[in-house]
Amino acid sequence: MLRDSDIDSLNGHLASLSLEQQKQHDNLQDLLGRFKSLLDDYSSLKSDYEEVKEGREKYKRQARGQDRNPFVLVLVDGDGYMFKEHFLKNGSEGGIAAARELSDSVKELMHSTMGMQAEQCRIMVRVYANVLGLSKALARAGLTGHEARSLSPFTSSFTRSQELFDYVDAAEKKEGSDFKIREMFRLFADLNQCRHIYFAGCHDTGYGSLLTPYRGRSDRITLIKAAGFHREFEALDLPIRELPSVFMSTPLLNSKPPTGPAAAKVNGNANGANGMHHVSTGSTGGISTKPICKHFQKGICKFGHGCNKQHVMPNQSLNHLPSPRSSGDSPPQSAKSTSSFWSSPTAGRTDDFLRSMLPLPSIKTEEFIPVNKDGDRIDPYYPQPTPESFSEYHARAKQHKVCNSYHLSGECGDMSCPYDHTDVSNTVIEVLRWMLLQHPCTRAGSCRSIKCYMGHLCQKPGCKAVKSWQCRFNQNAHTLELQIARWDIPTDQDDIGDQWSVSDGSIGETSPGTMFD
Repeated sequence: MLRDSDIDSLNGHLASLSLEQQKQHDNLQDLLGRFKSLLDDYSSLKSDYEEVKEGREKYKRQARGQDRNPFVLVLVDGDGYMFKEHFLKNGSEGGIAAARELSDSVKELMHSTMGMQAEQCRIMVRVYANVLGLSKALARAGLTGHEARSLSPFTSSFTRSQELFDYVDAAEKKEGSDFKIREMFRLFADLNQCRHIYFAGCHDTGYGSLLTPYRGRSDRITLIKAAGFHREFEALDLPIRELPSVFMSTPLLNSKPPTGPAAAKVNGNANGANGMHHVSTGSTGGISTKPICKHFQKGICKFGHGCNKQHVMPNQSLNHLPSPRSSGDSPPQSAKSTSSFWSSPTAGRTDDFLRSMLPLPSIKTEEFIPVNKDGDRIDPYYPQPTPESFSEYHARAKQHKVCNSYHLSGECGDMSCPYDHTDVSNTVIEVLRWMLLQHPCTRAGSCRSIKCYMGHLCQKPGCKAVKSWQCRFNQNAHTLELQIARWDIPTDQDDIGDQWSVSDGSIGETSPGTMFD
């Protein structure tokens, strides 16, 4: 039988063993807990790794995808950049030929700006324009027919001729083309697949803010120069190139150049390459030293283009004559500074002065109304037709009097109109427009109808309006401030046709189709 001491010893040993077993159990549980925590951390890290790996692979796939199908974008504001005349005149065939010529010209540019990379890039072209307004302007210039959308055959063929070429109608809304071009530029400017953008919209300084963030980025942007190019774009430090075989280098409608001796001094037409006036030089290559005509500066030179002195504005530098104005441009500083010379009705405004101050006919004058600081409407400049033009007009009128409304605005609301709506030559339309301008609009400077073709100021050179029988216009129409302050949106004035009719040289109240005899 065990002694009490043995029993106590065994109890102590058993308690010690039980305590040791508990410690081992606790250690094992702690170890298992740590192991499980490590497994959880591993799983989390593995998940993060897989996500990073997947993202990296996706980026690689995207990068490889961007390396495929690279292209260059040609953005064209069609309201300001006109395709060459022979393209427009040929309609559908001209659209195909214009697209082909544009493609070939851009390929040449690509090789000069992109090197070997050009071989891998396709060409995407987006042209945005107000097709209806452009059709009217081109019809009046004799480049298309007089249908409402006479430019459509050209635009449709242009779009069909190349897979990535689109000529888009931006509708008649104000700044419609601008809005489209801005969004397209922002969409593609930083896209890796778009390797370069050729921007053809430098006739409108409103695009300056769009291009300014890319100043100096010659690797991404190239500017295309054409008619109406603004010198402000040169400050962007971007390459400037021309496509002379694609776009017109002069405005759509130009005033006729000076003739006679004065033509040797100052050529009024814009030079297609640099947009500067031509100044005659002497045999030594310097500026001509012929005296300046003071009578011209006062608006009373009676010799006109036949004058043997130089016709330049006061304070005008002879070695850097200002560029000819396009519609919407501010007048030359010299013209601004001498506007007071022309405020007196006793001097009369010369044809040279009117041509330098008035806006030239353009798409902008077809859509908006130029207005001076006093709120008076300003008419575009139209030179007097030649005797040959008048003869052609009178011969056509003897056959059948043409409808003023139809041939000037492209539409006639009189279903029983007795006047001729068949096609007439551009010369006849020019004479008709000029003759209507010789008759005052009853609303005068407050008229805001885009379809009013009556006169809102006197454009007769040298007209003094001393007696009422000498000129139909009042004195204010001879002293009107000609500097453009703003361009107003036309307002509908449905009764404007009531004052259109002109017969036997007087205003009537009959049909708007009544013609001059």
